[in-house]
Amino acid sequence: MTQMVELDYFLAARPKTRRCASGDIALVKEFKNKVFIGIVDAEGHGKEAQKTASICLEFMEKNCHQDLVQAMSILHERLKNLPRKAVAGFALLELETGELTYVGIGDITVRIFGPTSSRIIPKPGLVGYAMPSPKLEKIKLHAGDILVLHTDGVREHFGLEDYPGLLADDVEKIATRIIRKFGRPDDDALCIALRYRG
Repeated sequence: MTQMVELDYFLAARPKTRRCASGDIALVKEFKNKVFIGIVDAEGHGKEAQKTASICLEFMEKNCHQDLVQAMSILHERLKNLPRKAVAGFALLELETGELTYVGIGDITVRIFGPTSSRIIPKPGLVGYAMPSPKLEKIKLHAGDILVLHTDGVREHFGLEDYPGLLADDVEKIATRIIRKFGRPDDDALCIALRYRG
């Protein structure tokens, strides 16, 4: 009998200052002891960016079981017909093994905080416009590690010395504090924090 691993995550988001709509959107979906995590940052801000983000969210909900590279390629074709393009990252986490498979285009940051911290380096490109061939990358999580994914509305270069309590805080506090402490006021911002139970 397969033992299900408890999923502990939180998604925090806010629009650019003085805006009520955001182009940053994400989906976390658990199935068959795996977790799909999708994050999209649509071009621009406001309602037009939100329209593109909503289309991307619907796409992720329908395609979260697809091969990640194939899903990114299909999204690229879908966004070609829209005025706003996007950057995006799709991840699949195996809850039993801690293996994270990821494909990303553009400035989506993926980091692991723990005894040994690591990151996936963002690949340049724009989904729906100029996208290089998407490639899978793999990274390993260990029990107690914190997985953080965020859009470029959060500055990329911060570490545990800038947020000393990160490993001990609950995931809601981590995601919301990262946006509050490291978010850029002139951009939409979204952050997902997930604690891997192992």
